[in-house]
Amino acid sequence: MPAAIELEKIASPFEAWPLPGAPFGLEVKVDLSDPFGPAEKEALRRLYQHDGLIVVRDQKLSMDQQIEACAVFGPVLRGSRENYIVSNVHKDGLLGTRELLFHNDVPYVPAPYLGGSLHALEVDEGVSATRFASGFEAYERLPTDLRKRIDGLNALHVRARAFTRRTRLTDLLPSDNCAVHALVGRQRDTGRSYIFACLDMTACLIGMSEQESDALLEVLFSYLYADARVYEHVWRPGDIVIWDNLAVQHARKAIAGGTRTLQRVTIAEYGYWDQYPVDLPTYDALHEVKNQVA
Repeated sequence: MPAAIELEKIASPFEAWPLPGAPFGLEVKVDLSDPFGPAEKEALRRLYQHDGLIVVRDQKLSMDQQIEACAVFGPVLRGSRENYIVSNVHKDGLLGTRELLFHNDVPYVPAPYLGGSLHALEVDEGVSATRFASGFEAYERLPTDLRKRIDGLNALHVRARAFTRRTRLTDLLPSDNCAVHALVGRQRDTGRSYIFACLDMTACLIGMSEQESDALLEVLFSYLYADARVYEHVWRPGDIVIWDNLAVQHARKAIAGGTRTLQRVTIAEYGYWDQYPVDLPTYDALHEVKNQVA
């Protein structure tokens, strides 16, 4: 099994250190609005691969600048449907105030997003931190016999319908899309293993009874979401977090009061709407109604 990249072996012109008190993740000192040369881009990619999550402080990026910064780490989707504002107060903000369970973004499509980024434009102190869980770190803590048991298994991922618990097959509506992916993924370039199953949208493991599937998922979730193994990012204005969407999951508690406005950019080879263009009329209709109400 390929090991994690050793931080001291990464040749980098940028200062970087483990996030204080966190089980994984790096903080990197860099101005993401600067243009980067090939060597600098490669150093940033290596730092990103280290744990699949980096934090950069004190940034002030436009959407276009954030897109260009994220393009260092992989192909970036440039349309407004994939890059947007996440806010509980902004008139065009998405996701509102509801709780989000631990999830990888859109695991129920053939090609889930490769990565994501959130940039804090306006946040009040203490308003709904974002929590991150590492599929890398969880896999590496599994006992050897459990690793052998899950290697080669596949999981069925579905569109979230339950929202306060794991979505099951019985929750799905006609025409809801779903996808099957390997339970153990491999990081590009390094081959490092990670668990690809999430609390929100992994309905079941293929080839098992419901009881056996549920039991095994609960065991895996106990490694993924153990309190001591979760990084909780308390937002400050100017923060940007960039993470590997396949290997690292995120969640948040419900937002109760205060302002929380984050700018979202997606790293992916194919957008959701590229893979499911049939949903575009529904998307456009929902936004038209929302704008009329606003």
